[in-house]
Order: sequence, then C-alpha cells, then structure tokens
Amino acid sequence: MITKKAEYAIIILAELASHPRGTIITSKAIARKRSIPGNLVVQLLALLKEAGWTSGTRGPSGGIKLNVDPVSINLKQVIEKIDGPMGITRCLFNANPCQDKTHCSLRDIWSEAQLSMLSVLERVTIKQLSEAVTESR
Repeated sequence: MITKKAEYAIIILAELASHPRGTIITSKAIARKRSIPGNLVVQLLALLKEAGWTSGTRGPSGGIKLNVDPVSINLKQVIEKIDGPMGITRCLFNANPCQDKTHCSLRDIWSEAQLSMLSVLERVTIKQLSEAVTESR
C-alpha cells in the first residue's frame, strides 16, 4: 500500500516543479496551498533533500527549491524513497512466503500485476504531474 506520506511527497515535488526553475517556496506556503500538515511537509522535505531532489535556504528569504529536472524523477522513485520497496503482496518479497509457493495459482498473477503497477509508476514523472497542477490553476 502506498502511504499518505508518499502521496504528500509526490504532491510537494509536483508543487515545486509547477513553478519556474529555481523558484524558492517556503514549507509553510506548500503546507497551506496543498493542505498538508506543516510538520509533515518539513519531515518529507528532509527526505527529499536526502535524495538530492531539493535543497533549502534558511532565513527570512529562505525556502525550498527543486534541484533537478522534474522529468528525471518518477513516482516509483518517490514512493520507494518514502515507503521503501513496493509490493502488492508479501509473497513477492519473501523467498519462502508460504508452503504453496511452488503450486500457487496466484503467484504468477501477483507478479504480473506487480510488474504492471511498477511500469506505470516508473513512466509517470513529477514533470507530468506538475503540468497538471499548472493547468488547474
């Protein structure tokens, strides 16, 4: 399951990317505009900075900016940065998930669904989402 934190991280990156490159935005402005709790914005920005996607400046004219081209960040990368590896079921992560592994009729279906989900999340970029944010303004 994709957590609300991962969704918020994606929203934060899309918001940053919806402004001209190099624009500095405060965490408070992001929190207010996108209805995300302020303390959560700060926590997530620390993780996004750790990934190298954002940087911040302190002080009265400080804020956060996007460090990279938003086309280079896909949804899978963000979700895995926040939530860790994604899986639709435990059996795809565990070498010995259950005693039915060798003859389980669901395992191939789960594997196919997992590959499809990851393909979509790898294909969609923060740039694409930021364009949708910009169009809705």
